[in-house]
Amino acid sequence: MGPADRGDGSGQHVEPAATSGAGARRVWRSLGLRPRLLMAFLLVALIPQGLLFLVQYHHTRALTLSIAEAGLERIAQVQQRRLNLEFRRMIDHLELVASRTQMRLSLQAYLRTGEAVHRGLIERILRDALEPVENLGGIWIRDMEGSPVTGVYHDERLGKSGMQPPFLRHPEVSLEIRWPENGDHPGLWISGPLVLDGRHIGSLHLLVMMDDLLAVVEDFPYEDLGGKTLLVLRGDPDGERYLGGDSHWNPGICDALLEVPSTAGGPARVCDHLLVVMPLNHGLGDVVVYVSLQVLKAALREQAQFLLVMVLFVLLLCLIMALVFTRMIFRPVSLLTQATRALRDHQSNVFVKEPFWGEFTELARSFNLAAGIITRRTRDLSREVEARRRSQQTLADLANTDALTGLVNRRRFMEKLGRRMEKHRRGGGHLTLLYLDLDGFKPINDRLGHEAGDIVLQVVAERLRNLVRGDDIAARLGGDEFALLLSENGGRNADPGKLVLRAEEQISLPIEAKGHMVNVGCSVGVAVFRHTDKPQDFLNRADEAMYHIKMTRREQPRDQR
Repeated sequence: MGPADRGDGSGQHVEPAATSGAGARRVWRSLGLRPRLLMAFLLVALIPQGLLFLVQYHHTRALTLSIAEAGLERIAQVQQRRLNLEFRRMIDHLELVASRTQMRLSLQAYLRTGEAVHRGLIERILRDALEPVENLGGIWIRDMEGSPVTGVYHDERLGKSGMQPPFLRHPEVSLEIRWPENGDHPGLWISGPLVLDGRHIGSLHLLVMMDDLLAVVEDFPYEDLGGKTLLVLRGDPDGERYLGGDSHWNPGICDALLEVPSTAGGPARVCDHLLVVMPLNHGLGDVVVYVSLQVLKAALREQAQFLLVMVLFVLLLCLIMALVFTRMIFRPVSLLTQATRALRDHQSNVFVKEPFWGEFTELARSFNLAAGIITRRTRDLSREVEARRRSQQTLADLANTDALTGLVNRRRFMEKLGRRMEKHRRGGGHLTLLYLDLDGFKPINDRLGHEAGDIVLQVVAERLRNLVRGDDIAARLGGDEFALLLSENGGRNADPGKLVLRAEEQISLPIEAKGHMVNVGCSVGVAVFRHTDKPQDFLNRADEAMYHIKMTRREQPRDQR
């Protein structure tokens, strides 16, 4: 075969591969976004999530066991400490009772004389020590040879049963557990010597009811995993006894406890149970906290179910995100179109929310920048227009208001008076004008200065402002002359006479000016509107009435004013 033949042959082998590659590319290009996202979902989401579930399951299994072991050990330590503290508390109570000098003196006297009075005193002391401690069954005393002397009980049945405390074999405090012949719960005997003047005269014995100790144990269970606490008590001739736990306690575990040393200091697995053993002080026994491994497996199954639900939720979320992603391309375009249309319609504060993604982010940022410039320029123009309007309003106020008192000035008052008179000509009603001139104002200016006079004018203006209401007008006509224009308002027909008296009363009140208390009065002229009046005629009639009153007051003697 020649080279040409080999070349043709090699071309025949490469052509199918090239054709298949091109076909695959055509198929891939023909696929839409949704099929591609579905493939990405299968490859990127399903496989990693499955691996994550397996890893997390094994991690949760180890973590659940570790937490259970730590919890059991913590509970066992707490229970051990609480019971040892309870034993210590009862030993302290024994030592406290044994330290009572009067009791020991009475015991010595009773042992020497046998008189009942000493025994009665001993019983009273013992009863006082017994009453405040509810978990004490009773307190007994033996003499130095071990013979019973006396005892007191919370329950008299203890005395009738002939119960006797153990003998104190060593001159030191000892703890001993005794089981009754017909009872389920034992009693804890705490015994100690009674010493007077360095000589052993007897022994003191406290009976602690185990019911209360069991309550201490049972009120602190391992609630998270349903754990229980068990007391393994030693010292019984028939072997160890067990208290606590529940009615379903497996005796096989109790037998296996002998193989678990209480000094192991860590959790151990016995008969499908996880348990921790902690020794009690004084060799009384052990505290065992246990939980069934079946409970742990059930908790692990719950965790696995939760993980599975979470994985399915994440997979569903990935699928939803794949579907939502198709909308992410059209949403920026749609929002930019709407914002451009709003800007064209001269709407303010047009803003496209960022961020988008890819080139849409830069496009949205550029659009927002341009829209912001247009909005700021529009806002600046609006502020300029508003500032010009306020300036015009300020100029109008300055032109129509008295600068010192803030009341309407004479020019503005005459304009309002003319409009109000024209209104009353057409609609009827009453219109009254009060012309006020201050009395005694000039001496204040001469004596205290014009600054004090300005203060007086401002106070008078404020008082006149408080007199008017509704559509009434208060104005300063110039100098120390003021005017009040009264009209009907909502059916109110003001009484000019009463208002004159109120004005004179208010204005005559003392005024503080430049550290001095001054008084001014006023003369008030009243004119009632006539339909033939002009504004100046109306004002002149009120002025003439005021002048007439002022002249009348001047002609009157001072003592008649």
